[in-house]
Amino acid sequence: MFTSDKTVKWIENLAEQECLIQLGERSSLDLCTTKDEVLSSETISFVRSLFYHFEYLTRLFNTRVELAILKIKIEKHGENYNSFSVCRNQVRLVVTGSKSGAVHLQCLREDNGAMGTMNSVLFSGLIEARFETFHEVKWHFLDSVILPEQVARHYLTEFLQISRSSQTH
Repeated sequence: MFTSDKTVKWIENLAEQECLIQLGERSSLDLCTTKDEVLSSETISFVRSLFYHFEYLTRLFNTRVELAILKIKIEKHGENYNSFSVCRNQVRLVVTGSKSGAVHLQCLREDNGAMGTMNSVLFSGLIEARFETFHEVKWHFLDSVILPEQVARHYLTEFLQISRSSQTH
């Protein structure tokens, strides 16, 4: 039998609260606290899954192109999976799970000018977690339930189109 990480996190949090109730430090269960714990864990898990999908798709893409100018690279920011980016030329797609229950994607073009380096936002998107029936967490984009693979495929496609067009500037 397989039990999901979110269910394990949910039960662990309830167990901690039950112990506090037994010790007289709490009067009842606080489901909002439990939901916050689950959302935090789910956000990390979702961004990690996004990273793995982007990493695989990037590797797959790079094996199919020969010219160095066409290749893309992926960079993890820090030791954890809260943030990473996909880069090609002067364009960067940044994926960040800095807020519990939300993942932000932003595509930036780096412009080097007389005033120094400036970033122009080309597009951005927000993916949000919602609790559904029986406290099940589902990720939504524009009111549709989505999976990490779908997000990676869609945003990598958008990124490739924009980063290619910047080669001609």
